[in-house]
Amino acid sequence: MSNLEQTLSIIKPDAVERNLQDEIKKNFIENDFKIIKEKKIQISKK
Repeated sequence: MSNLEQTLSIIKPDAVERNLQDEIKKNFIENDFKIIKEKKIQISKK
């Protein structure tokens, strides 16, 4: 029986502004992580 672990990763707004999200995702894939679901949301202080 294998253990399945899941991790939540949040890319900070400054990295998105610098267009680093593709490079960050590439690093995950190169290190044998699988991206199962991806969602982009904008959070406000309200």
